[in-house]
Amino acid sequence: MGRFDHLIGTEMSRGTWSWTPERAMLYAVGVGAGQQDATQELQFTTENTAGLPQQVIPSFLSLMTTGKPWMKPLAFETRDWGGGLEWDWPRGMVHGEQGVSLHRPLPASGEVEVSLVLAGVYDKGSGALVIADQNIRLKDSGELLGTARAGFFVRGQGGFGGPRTPPDEPDWSEPGRAPDATVVMATAPNQSLIYRLSGDHNPHCTDPARARADGFERPILQGMGTYGFACRALLQALCGGEVARFGAMHARISQPLYPGEVLETLMWRTPAGAQFRTVTSTGKVVLDRGGFTYAA
Repeated sequence: MGRFDHLIGTEMSRGTWSWTPERAMLYAVGVGAGQQDATQELQFTTENTAGLPQQVIPSFLSLMTTGKPWMKPLAFETRDWGGGLEWDWPRGMVHGEQGVSLHRPLPASGEVEVSLVLAGVYDKGSGALVIADQNIRLKDSGELLGTARAGFFVRGQGGFGGPRTPPDEPDWSEPGRAPDATVVMATAPNQSLIYRLSGDHNPHCTDPARARADGFERPILQGMGTYGFACRALLQALCGGEVARFGAMHARISQPLYPGEVLETLMWRTPAGAQFRTVTSTGKVVLDRGGFTYAA
């Protein structure tokens, strides 16, 4: 038996999570909605625009967590965050991948039960890739709204002899043609300050000293903030802004984005949806190996 086999498929944590229309709108603003033109994307940033019911950006699903520590059974060395922070995250861990899959559009408010299940641990040599699925159901009815799959890379924890790659990892290579669509979005200099109000208070996104200590030249935008910008780009170019057409997206978080940089999301259409990559205006790849599928 492999080192982690006894934990695969185990529910590592369970909890509830709730939101209001205001919280969904705050998230939308945190990922740039209405920033370039306040009269656009009003379906995400307002709840009282005539003839335009409020919608929720699908990547909002990625915020829905149990709010409880769950990695201790993996027995990785935990990081001492200092400053009163007591997050249960291993030393050398980075959020490396994210996917969201929706069964239907998210309601403007609600309460859900979240079940976090360990989907796999993979030996990448220089580190371990930990994959967790958060299955999200409406608390009152038990209806499955969707699943958020996160991949965490823990540096220095490889070499345990496990499988290297998830069996369902999609093939990805850049098509040999120009993108079928490109959406350009600017991030604001204070973007990380807005996004953190959705719950991600990592200090290297706001504190210059902590950012430098973690290897960044200055505070970065939260990786899931960048992910939210890409979700908006997919909605605009492929769905006409309609969340009912959105099925799923996934991407690898490859390099940090600094607030104020300009993003370009490049999309290549496929029969089921699109492949995508998000880069800065200087060509730095911040999201890679992206995939999008339409709702069934």
